[in-house]
Amino acid sequence: MKAAILEAQGVITYSDVDDPIPAAGFVRVQVIATSICGSDIKRYKSGHRTYPMILGHECGGIIDAVGEDVDPGLIGKHVAVIPLVPCFKCYECQRGLFSACTNYSFIGSRQAGCYADKVVLPLSNILVVPEQLSLKHVALIEPSTVGRHMLAMADFKAGQTAVVFGAGSIGLMVVQWLRILKASMIICVDISDNNLQAALKLGAHVAINPARQDLVSEVYKHTPDGADASFEAAGAPQTLLQTVHVTRPRGKVICAGNQPVDKTIPLSFIEDLMRRELSVVGNHMSYSTPFPGTEWTETVAALIDGSLDMDSMISHNFSLSETPEVFTRISKGELSYRKILLFPADTRA
Repeated sequence: MKAAILEAQGVITYSDVDDPIPAAGFVRVQVIATSICGSDIKRYKSGHRTYPMILGHECGGIIDAVGEDVDPGLIGKHVAVIPLVPCFKCYECQRGLFSACTNYSFIGSRQAGCYADKVVLPLSNILVVPEQLSLKHVALIEPSTVGRHMLAMADFKAGQTAVVFGAGSIGLMVVQWLRILKASMIICVDISDNNLQAALKLGAHVAINPARQDLVSEVYKHTPDGADASFEAAGAPQTLLQTVHVTRPRGKVICAGNQPVDKTIPLSFIEDLMRRELSVVGNHMSYSTPFPGTEWTETVAALIDGSLDMDSMISHNFSLSETPEVFTRISKGELSYRKILLFPADTRA
């Protein structure tokens, strides 16, 4: 089969590899559509722990083979890939905190991923979905679950208000989930007008570009004393600092953007959150109990009823064979994108 393989920092090749064979308890999925995640781009640009590695963990496909002890009736089923592979044995797994597993693996970073014609994974790492769903949309279930998990971490309720920092793919998923959960005010903040237009289309009530507008005063025009919750999905120190100034006293700040590890923030951030008695909550991945969690089942339900708009999330469709060129263009800043889908064998779902 063919696969796009990360061979070294900044080097992806499109090459022949052996077809994977599912062992007992495993299934093989024919990849129909797979999506590029920001973490894949980071591994390409900054390097990865091991090479070679087939990246990719956002995937929709069809089971085409099963190992021993797996029901052969699953062959032909449409599935989403669940990338986290917990051990299910450690203390954190027993508590249902699968993203804190002390002995986890991960599809597309610790074992071969979905930038390939086929991928093998444990039976527990497939989510069977209705055949009526487009597998292009199924490939975006995983990033949707991250957004949904952020709202769960905020214990967000209908009628509450929110500020979303960053209108990239995760931020836009957060906007959609806020709309679905009936937030009374959704404010989205980004320095890209194109991103803000997408946020408005997907459910934001107000769009703020802090490069041209005073962020705090604009937020306070639409909320009496700040938002009930702020969602940091930009992964920038300046946006993290801004969250405390637009969140109401005793509100919540949910941090999901990957912050640069070589930067610092002033301790005035702590002073500000103390004075407002804010809860700052870390957010990692998208899992709850029973595995993989309600984030996943709710996303499928939202796809079925049409409340999640996945078409507006997709900016580009490429053949998997074009992956090396696509990553080169991204690293050079030559490609403005939202979600990019890759199609093995150039079969467009």
